[in-house]
Amino acid sequence: MKFLKDNKGQTFLPIRLLMSIVIIAAISAIFYIGIRNMMPIIAENKVERQITELIAMFQEMVKGDARNLDIMENYKESPGERRVFKFSLPSSLAYFGIGTDPDPNNDGEIERCLVEDGRIIVFKIKGRNKKIYWLEENIKIRLGKYENNNWLIKEPEEGLIIASGGEYKITFELVIHHKEKYILIYANNSNYPYYLFNVLKKQEKYKITFELIFI
Repeated sequence: MKFLKDNKGQTFLPIRLLMSIVIIAAISAIFYIGIRNMMPIIAENKVERQITELIAMFQEMVKGDARNLDIMENYKESPGERRVFKFSLPSSLAYFGIGTDPDPNNDGEIERCLVEDGRIIVFKIKGRNKKIYWLEENIKIRLGKYENNNWLIKEPEEGLIIASGGEYKITFELVIHHKEKYILIYANNSNYPYYLFNVLKKQEKYKITFELIFI
């Protein structure tokens, strides 16, 4: 008796396997595209949560005592209300400005000018539009400068720009200058870590650090 050999099953199995591989690849590609599109939104939300906490801290700070720069009170001997804020900024950060809009013309040209008396926080995640937060009338930001063993307001007046993601501890202090209250940012030129706070026309980058003062 002769047995007939059926090759249909042998052909059908590889086709099913191939179809399964194609379907899995398609699902994986859709998943990857979805995750890639979601990452900027996740990064943006992460920064927004920190800004909410930062603004709440500023609102508490302005209720405290202020160091008087008009009579040259020293930051060690007569400190104003002082807080340290820890930032955890995503690697996809394009820029983060406190007291300034780093790219006011939306042309990629970074500027360091004070905006609206320092009552602003602006940030941008790569691939997303920049976001602007307006601060209350009594919250005015100024970049500080360490000079003659004291923290003073930098002249000309500026805000702070951070141009890359990372972990940062930044010190803020409430001060009085010309009878007005300001929140001063401790910042000076140093080699670590990398910040961008002072940009010239040639896009030259400077390095500054924020110092945590223990009393």
